[in-house]
Amino acid sequence: LIYRGTPLTQMGSTPVMAEKLSLVTDGDGTSKPSLVNMMKDDATSYLLEYWQFLSALFPCLKNSNSNQALSEESALIDSKISNFDVVLVGKGGCGYCKRAKETLAAQQAATPFTLDVYLIANTKTISPAGEKVARQNIKSRLKIFDLTFPQIIVSGQYIGGADDLALLVESGKFDELVLSSKPETAPDSPIPYEGSLLSRSSKPSLFKVPKVRGAWYPDWPFYSFQWAMYSNLVRYISILHLIIMGLTLSLIDSAPNLANALIFIYFVDLCILILLGPVPSLCGTISTYFGWKLRGNATSTIPYKVVFSAYVVGLMNVMLYRCFNVEAGDFTDDKSVSYIKTRYAGFIVNSGFLAYFRL
Repeated sequence: LIYRGTPLTQMGSTPVMAEKLSLVTDGDGTSKPSLVNMMKDDATSYLLEYWQFLSALFPCLKNSNSNQALSEESALIDSKISNFDVVLVGKGGCGYCKRAKETLAAQQAATPFTLDVYLIANTKTISPAGEKVARQNIKSRLKIFDLTFPQIIVSGQYIGGADDLALLVESGKFDELVLSSKPETAPDSPIPYEGSLLSRSSKPSLFKVPKVRGAWYPDWPFYSFQWAMYSNLVRYISILHLIIMGLTLSLIDSAPNLANALIFIYFVDLCILILLGPVPSLCGTISTYFGWKLRGNATSTIPYKVVFSAYVVGLMNVMLYRCFNVEAGDFTDDKSVSYIKTRYAGFIVNSGFLAYFRL
């Protein structure tokens, strides 16, 4: 760790020094909860996001204590931005946060700067109530609805996540930015966006396949097999899948032909997603366009393509059953309806998990 350009080991790595500088390391500050606790924490944080959204719409849901805690948290962020050149807001056990810290450490060797790593989730240094307030505050200050990690602020300007940091370093703009003067902003005001991030966030790049830094994946165009996608798009695609499956189940009794059409459309869309990628599939394209500002960092498509391949196999079984086991086109047959509802139940549970926990 480097403080004001000097390695901490040269300054005296004492507990008092570490506490004074509020430096948090993976080894000391990060808890290692069980899988059950991690799932519980993720579920709680996810629900809190929607509670915060409702609180923003209906101020009557807020209370004075939460407002006071939010003001204190906002003042803490202002203090960090004022006292450090770079502030990384992350959570324990986050691979993207680790990658961003490694990138920043490499840059510190060439251009000394101060860094504060502020963990607001999956860490012993913050309570559940504190995590709720910290999440709400950072989303409010950055004007975003869905929070991904890390969120990085350089010289008082929001630059995005781990991928955005890598792009800034590759372009050579990081050193210039970290040495620049911080913009003057009022306390508790929105954190200004860095110019290139604002440009990238304003217009969706539908046909640009993201890169996973440090991975061996080839840089192929969108009309070939895509090895990478944006992590948060998995969530939005899964939400659209839930809508399609819900419509299919609601129409299976009253409008079986329309339900059959939805099954076929869903099947084709999944095949495109597996063979190519989110774009040009219908659900993937819609998710990319409308979820561009909240797309998250690049991740591998392989685990998700394996999951969606299981969907395709299940849908093929459904379509073959309805083609060869339904007499005279009577798609309202109880056995046929029961068969598709059973298959879709498994799809709905899995897509619900993908959308809910953002795995």
